[in-house]
Amino acid sequence: MGLKIFESFSPEYALDSAYQDMNESGVDGLKKHLTKNALKNLESFESISKAPGISQLTDALLGGNAVSVFLDKLSECKWTTKEVLKGSETSKAIVGFNYNDMMIGTMEMKLIKEDKIWKIDGLEMPKFEKFDIPETSEE
Repeated sequence: MGLKIFESFSPEYALDSAYQDMNESGVDGLKKHLTKNALKNLESFESISKAPGISQLTDALLGGNAVSVFLDKLSECKWTTKEVLKGSETSKAIVGFNYNDMMIGTMEMKLIKEDKIWKIDGLEMPKFEKFDIPETSEE
């Protein structure tokens, strides 16, 4: 019983719970695991994915609007925890994502304890090791 309680208050448990919710509901599933600070960060990702000048830059660099595709495919990614650096009140995690072996990469997340529950407080831009998503024509 004691181990189960400890696990539910660990950064790893918080990440696993976020992965499950992202697989069920995509970005909306992620949002309930974020602090206000991280929610603003996510909203800036969403803005970047829709900004014409920025999306053209990502098109040039990655051959497609990577951030937009990443957010669209969030629920279909396989998520793994690569590394967790734990502190008593803050932690940092490197998480991996894989979408059908076409979009593979990592993302750094900062976690903090908020009312004794670990929440994601910071999201870095995803780093793509592979991005090979076929472009679809818009109609």
